[in-house]
Amino acid sequence: MGVRTVGLFAHAGAGKTSLAEKMLAITGVAKKPGSVENGTSMLDFEAVEKDHRTTVYASTAHFSWKDSQVDLIDSPGSQNFIGETVGAIRVCDGAVMMSSAEPGIHGETDFLWERLENQGVARLLVLSHMDRDQADFDSCLANLNNSYDNRLIAINIPIGKGSGFSGVVDLVSMKALDFSTPGKPKAADIPGDILPQAEEQRYRLVESAAEADDDLLEKYLETEELSTEEIIRGLRRGVKTGKLVPVLAASRNIGVESVMDAMVNLLPDFEECRERRSAIKTGDGYISDGHPVKNFAALVFKTKVDQYAGKLSFVKVLAGELKPGLEMFNVSTDNMERPAHIFKLQGKEQVEVKSLGPGEIGVLPKLSETHSGNTLCSKAEKVEYQPIDFPAPVLSYAFKLSAKGEEEKLSTALHRIIEEDPTLSFRHNGETGDFLVAGMGQIHLDLTKERLAREYNLKSEFKLPHVPYRETIRSSAKAQGKYKKQTGGRGQYGDCWLEIKPNGQEEQLLFESAIVGGVIPKGFIPAVEKGVSEALHKGIVAGYPVIGINAKVYDGSYHDVDSSEMAFKIAGSMAFKKAMEEARPVLLEPIYKLDIVVPSEYMGDVMGDINGRRGKVLGMDSQGRRQLVRAEVPMSEALIYAVELRAMTSGQGIFTQEFSHYEQVPDNLSDKIIQARANED
Repeated sequence: MGVRTVGLFAHAGAGKTSLAEKMLAITGVAKKPGSVENGTSMLDFEAVEKDHRTTVYASTAHFSWKDSQVDLIDSPGSQNFIGETVGAIRVCDGAVMMSSAEPGIHGETDFLWERLENQGVARLLVLSHMDRDQADFDSCLANLNNSYDNRLIAINIPIGKGSGFSGVVDLVSMKALDFSTPGKPKAADIPGDILPQAEEQRYRLVESAAEADDDLLEKYLETEELSTEEIIRGLRRGVKTGKLVPVLAASRNIGVESVMDAMVNLLPDFEECRERRSAIKTGDGYISDGHPVKNFAALVFKTKVDQYAGKLSFVKVLAGELKPGLEMFNVSTDNMERPAHIFKLQGKEQVEVKSLGPGEIGVLPKLSETHSGNTLCSKAEKVEYQPIDFPAPVLSYAFKLSAKGEEEKLSTALHRIIEEDPTLSFRHNGETGDFLVAGMGQIHLDLTKERLAREYNLKSEFKLPHVPYRETIRSSAKAQGKYKKQTGGRGQYGDCWLEIKPNGQEEQLLFESAIVGGVIPKGFIPAVEKGVSEALHKGIVAGYPVIGINAKVYDGSYHDVDSSEMAFKIAGSMAFKKAMEEARPVLLEPIYKLDIVVPSEYMGDVMGDINGRRGKVLGMDSQGRRQLVRAEVPMSEALIYAVELRAMTSGQGIFTQEFSHYEQVPDNLSDKIIQARANED
């Protein structure tokens, strides 16, 4: 059945790592299923994952099942670590989504569905936790179908509920699979009390399989029946085209083999979706590969910096064969790389291999100039695959180090971490002095801080970043700047008249000269401009940078001996400050544009909250059961919005943000900001 990369995707706590551990035990990769709860997980092996009992990093393993080779990627479920998940989605041939069968649809489920949908990844859906008291397969399936275009079709149904969940009915073979005793599931007749339900669900299944294939539909309309092979054929086609998403019931120990069968029987292998998954760059952008690449090519989808093994680059081979010593050209960085070794991973265990073929994933150590999203290929046939679209950070804090003089050490450590995690960013704000780190949420940043302490001995605290306020003017004004210094010998003399006026908040100074008759020599005009430019760095309201200024020098005088560039620069600065005092100066605050996606039931809370933040709702769009709210909110009111939105929406709200523009600060707040600024000084 070929080689396939299958990703496991779910909201946090859905049980996907437990499902993966069971798969590895069933196939003999592990002696027994590891446990996240007791720290024996084969896939959640990092210290931070053991400490917090949650998946933080995407991990890989591989096994054979029913003559198929499966490269498995277990991805994080929390939005805090979505960068790892996005990288995994990019290289998957098929996906197993999971959702708890308990009431409610998680926000991560919607995000993952949309991401997989946009990238055309075929998928199955597993309803987990069927052994819990609140689990309801039928209700959960109906709710999901309402949200996802009625494309979900059950291919098995549970036997028993809650603690009585003991097996599943395979709707293709119409046999019950009993998991009540250890070992392989035992086939049996369907219990009489659920036979009517099984027959009804099978009718829907066969009808859906027929509708996915024109030839099968013609036969079905004539005979009203399909063979087992034909049902699988129809389902497989429906899954590949995205028309169908098969749904299975499972728990930690029940139904896992059925999920594995569906993975290899229904999800496409690499060859079946090579063209769809391998968009290459052309003059018109990235398009699907219309012709096969003859030589080696691969995409780097994850980077890890190991304390002992050094830098590890996770790759998926998209064409050709990768062997140790092969010269690889990094199209993205224009560098050559040559791996000495190639590994496949079973969790943290490195298994050295002689080669990787098309569709396989593996790890290359110590590629110095290679990063996540880069394309590696033969220099004889340069191709560049579409890079990974990592989401932008949504929460930012300023670092406060416990010890002084460690700023350079902090910068080095964070840049190493960012090489692994492209959703993390770090910069020093020269204006405010803040060392700013931004990530996908509170947990993301908290764990980054923990890692800095554990691996780099850097202890720190978070504080809210300073808001980069600005100043501007609301009217025109004229003023003279005259600098005269004569104390014996050669003095200093510069004299200019300046007119300033608002220009609509342009960041750059728009300066012009209207000097006629040589009252200021041309050689001194640039000095006046420089003086004005430097004065813009610190306004007169609260010492913030000034924007939105047009300045015109229109008159002045000079001294044949005492005038100099320095004197006219000082005069330009003096004239600007005097003019600004008369031009109705005001304080400006940065406004951010937010795109917020929330379930419909939280719309009222979100809208009210935006108004409470002095925000403006710009519009709304429906996205199924969810709503997109477009809004503008002052930065000062949304510094920790990522945390507050999750609390407001029970973890189901997500958003993106970008700077929009500056607006005048209301008078009642301006005085407080000015006073706070004075206290800082």
